[in-house]
Amino acid sequence: MPTERFTVTSKDGVEISVQKAGAGPALLLIHGALMNVALSWDAILPKLSERFTVYAMDRRGRAPSGDAKEYTINNEVDDVVSVLDAIGAPVVALGHSYGALLLLAALPRLKNVSHLILYEPPLNSRRDVNTNLANLDQALAANDREQIVTTCFRELALMPPEELRMMKASPMWPVALQVASTVPREVRVAFTYGASAEWLSASSIPITALLGTETQGLLRDTAFFLRDTIPGCRLVMLDGQGHGAMLDAPDFFASKILEIAGTHSQPVLVP
Repeated sequence: MPTERFTVTSKDGVEISVQKAGAGPALLLIHGALMNVALSWDAILPKLSERFTVYAMDRRGRAPSGDAKEYTINNEVDDVVSVLDAIGAPVVALGHSYGALLLLAALPRLKNVSHLILYEPPLNSRRDVNTNLANLDQALAANDREQIVTTCFRELALMPPEELRMMKASPMWPVALQVASTVPREVRVAFTYGASAEWLSASSIPITALLGTETQGLLRDTAFFLRDTIPGCRLVMLDGQGHGAMLDAPDFFASKILEIAGTHSQPVLVP
């Protein structure tokens, strides 16, 4: 499958690398925390690119994209808006986890998006994670990447020991270690960022929320909150799946995305 890459310069000068593949209406993919383009989307990209021009951005802090010394969620919103502006055509945007949170944060600034697909964003958490954040900051100061990622999965994701052992043996672990420095800042945002019902109810962009039937807790609560708050928001359940359907069931997940995106995409006008 032929792919190409191009670079978009964000508002603060950070360069964001975007992978492009396929032909057809535009589909933007935005990965979550502890991930990059290759790990998140490689398994579904061939199927999606048969019907769409797929754009997948490596978020800041993931090579070959750049990064900045200071971080705010507004910087990443600028990244998303800059990439969308570079694509130009009406775009269906799919965000997973933190990537979906970025799309929610960008809602007031989205101009050329025909549909949003939000796969389990974290939102409106009420957990006290100050101790966890202090542990992450301490590990970051010591550049202990293993401890950062372990703390994230064990203390914040509440992953059982056996699952954590399996995770350490999976292809995700090396990628997670590579991007470990982004974890404390993204965790801090994920557990403190809130969105009011009044703000979300003002959205006019068609939105589909995805939720795995096996997902519990904050991510499940957020999906139902979005369904009940955003006008016309549709909730689609992913049978038998949790937070990583694109990794665990790529054919199933790709088919769902094609079904949703195909309904809401707009054709590219050829002069």
